[in-house]
Amino acid sequence: MKHSIRIMAAVFLACSVTLVSAEKAYKWVDKDGKVTYQDQPPPSGAQNVEEKEIESASAAAAPGAEAAAARFPVTLYSAPDCQACDMVRDYLNKRGTPFTEKDVAQDVDNQVEMQQRVGSLTVPTITVGEKIMKGYMQSLLEGELDQAGYPSPAPEEAAETATAQ
Repeated sequence: MKHSIRIMAAVFLACSVTLVSAEKAYKWVDKDGKVTYQDQPPPSGAQNVEEKEIESASAAAAPGAEAAAARFPVTLYSAPDCQACDMVRDYLNKRGTPFTEKDVAQDVDNQVEMQQRVGSLTVPTITVGEKIMKGYMQSLLEGELDQAGYPSPAPEEAAETATAQ
């Protein structure tokens, strides 16, 4: 009986521990001038490749995020040297939300797309499905992501992000 309790306690402890691992994130500019962030190395021909070690409690995308991304894809329209764009990117990455980033500073195709879809060239602009947010306010973005069905961040991650602002 004591042996069974010990085994059950060990299994419970093993299941309740969050694993933290180091992962690599890659940032690069493709041949069309689009900035891309991925957890996979860039294809050959990518320019301005940056590789960073990051700590993560899980895989890059939060569990369940794929279903929300299929219905309500997230796009960040950004420009270099945009502090608010950096804040959006950091928040989405910490939350485990998959997104596409489009640099509108130098890519004419991205500018045309953004102008047609959003009606202006204001950065950062975030789209969650058909919803459009110009500028960055974490609480608004969080609400849109929650409404779209993206998993909420763990309580410690949410507190960490809130104190960083």
